[in-house]
Amino acid sequence: MGQARAKEKTKVFFQVSPMFFWPRSGCLATAVTAAVMLAGCAEDPYLSTDYRYHQRGVVQVCINEDTASIADAKKLADETCRPFDRTSKLALIQRYQCSWTAPTLVAFSCVARPGETPPPFAEHLSPMRHDPSLGAQ
Repeated sequence: MGQARAKEKTKVFFQVSPMFFWPRSGCLATAVTAAVMLAGCAEDPYLSTDYRYHQRGVVQVCINEDTASIADAKKLADETCRPFDRTSKLALIQRYQCSWTAPTLVAFSCVARPGETPPPFAEHLSPMRHDPSLGAQ
């Protein structure tokens, strides 16, 4: 009789209640809600580089491909290259390199427009003495 009672206790101990699965489905619902909310917060294209890179002809733009296109990134890169009398040329597309709301990194090079010869990039307009060096290009 002692063995039968031990088996009963074991059965009760391992019995799974329907409420056991409730926390998992609750977490799933929370994750789905968070994903929907983040999708609604898509960011506009933005520059991920600063003036020191722009003066060397490098422009990187972060975009969300669901709400913006590569053409939108190119417009922003063209605006950035314009003060240097250049236009942007697509160099690289890397996904999942920026923020969650704008995950795609699009890299451009500032190049001369066809038929034009702009002056070289001015190194003396580069960073101040206390700024870290960018290294040779």
